This record gives sequence, structure tokens and C-alpha cells, in this order.
Amino acid sequence: MREGDFEVLPAGEMRAKYGLTAENRPTLTLDPSAVPPGLRHLIPLAEQFGVSDDLIREDIVAKTPAAELAAMQVAVEAHPDAFDEWLAGPEADGPRFSPEYIAFSCLRMAADGM
Repeated sequence: MREGDFEVLPAGEMRAKYGLTAENRPTLTLDPSAVPPGLRHLIPLAEQFGVSDDLIREDIVAKTPAAELAAMQVAVEAHPDAFDEWLAGPEADGPRFSPEYIAFSCLRMAADGM
């Protein structure tokens, strides 16, 4: 492929070809000082589910026990205002986003996608 070209494949083929699986997930280590105080207790969930790659995050969710997913969803949904205030606040204007902002955005996507 030439520079600027891109590849379109079904999700399963992309996972297989590029190793986009839960087992190959990146390790996230978030800085609590970069997270609003009211959401800091959710850092372990953001480190687990807050992967920015949609295919990897989807695979993580698919391989997580249902009870654990339900608990994650309840924990995230218990703080809608804190999530909205941060994720739709000034940091949302970018142009750069902190790893914490991205992980919490992806955590919320994981909870919303269930």
C-alpha cells in the first residue's frame, strides 16, 4: 500500500491480522491528579476498559464476565454529571487530549455500548 492508502476489512479480519484483541491490549496507567476528584475511584475501571481502539475495547467487553460488566456499567452510570462536566468541558476542545481524558471517554463508551 502507498502512504495515505488505508485498508478496509471486517472486524474479525482486522483483529486477526493486526492482533487487535483483549490479550494484546495496551497497559494503561492513569495519573489521578489528571482526573476530577469525583471520578478518581473509577480509575481502575478506566485502566481496564478505557482502551481507545474500538476493536480491542469491544473484545475486552466481550471477554469480561457479565456480572463484572454490569458492575462497571452501574459504577459509570452513577456519575453522569461528573462525566459530562469533564468530557464535555473545556478539555473537549482539544487539540490534545490527556491519556486520562481518552481513557474515561472510552470507559463511558464501553458502558454505553452494553
